[in-house]
Amino acid sequence: MRIAQLTPFYSPHHGGVESFVRDISVELVKRGHDVTVFTSKYDKSLRQDEVMEGVRVIRVPLLATVLRTPIPRGLTKIMAGWDFDVVHTHTPPPTFAYMPARQMEKAGMPTVVTYHCDSDIPSRLTSPFVRLIDRFVTRRIIDSATQVLVTTRTYSSTSSNVWKITPEIVPVSADTSRFYPDGADREKTRRKFHLSGRRVILFVGRLVRHKGVQYLIEAMRYLDRECMLLVVGDGDYSSSLKRLVVAHSLTDRVMLLGDVPDSILPSIYRAADIAVVPSTSRLEAFSIAAIESMASGTPVLVSNIPGVREVIEEGRQGMRSEPMDPRDIADKLKGMLSDGSLLKQMGENGVQRAAGFSSSSVTSTMLSIYGRVTGSDD
Repeated sequence: MRIAQLTPFYSPHHGGVESFVRDISVELVKRGHDVTVFTSKYDKSLRQDEVMEGVRVIRVPLLATVLRTPIPRGLTKIMAGWDFDVVHTHTPPPTFAYMPARQMEKAGMPTVVTYHCDSDIPSRLTSPFVRLIDRFVTRRIIDSATQVLVTTRTYSSTSSNVWKITPEIVPVSADTSRFYPDGADREKTRRKFHLSGRRVILFVGRLVRHKGVQYLIEAMRYLDRECMLLVVGDGDYSSSLKRLVVAHSLTDRVMLLGDVPDSILPSIYRAADIAVVPSTSRLEAFSIAAIESMASGTPVLVSNIPGVREVIEEGRQGMRSEPMDPRDIADKLKGMLSDGSLLKQMGENGVQRAAGFSSSSVTSTMLSIYGRVTGSDD
């Protein structure tokens, strides 16, 4: 099958959507399918046309980047000469899904769109513009699609953009083959980072406001001094978080590690006692970090918001905390850390649950959908 994936960003750019698109694209290639990714040439140093892990990547020049949204130049013209069995677009940002939508519809080409999240930007200046985009652009993308996918039922039922239709629920996948429990590696990593005797709490993700890391840092004020927080990732909010750590005198209990190589990330998950997903906004509709943590045998604490809360079963693989509430985050962490046998059982349950989000499992579901919209059994 010839498959096109359209996504605003792709590797080496970091983010949940780009990780997911890379994950399923590589898995599709392993299964003998021809995959081409059309994405933004957000960095002029990147190659415009290359093959990565068997996936052909076409990076489209940009007219501009507005509100962190890449606006491609000539995307429809670039795609005009290509012939695909199915085109799979990912939104938001909407530009790489919207611009070819009419072209694909006129050509009668089957299209699948994964609606990853709402464009939740709480700004008095930009909110009216974003709502306008949602009303017209996102509606156009959804209406033109052969099949719409949403990653969780709770998000689908609470999003005004999709609640009037019946999307199919297909979760985001993670390369769980890289993440698995390893007691020896756990102890080795804890020694490497001088964590022996500490209760280790972990955050992995981009350092942006809606990820809620600031509330997790504040929660550290209410935990015992043996607790250590590791923050993995980088982003625009990094400087603000560093100032917050200093302001609360937590420099000896919070380690901001920045971006770490993919090769050592599994070891960091294993070294943690609990991973936390403290997201606060509808910009977060899922959590690959939670899947990677569960696959590593590490329990998770997630925000009780639509989408994210559905990744775990309350009390089985972890717990849920109220968003933007450092006290509640701290109380839930205390409760989990106080019961060693429960924490161990949550870790074991997490490994089992993560299997349902594996590359293999989600890609098989995706292929079934591709086959249905194309009328093919391939």
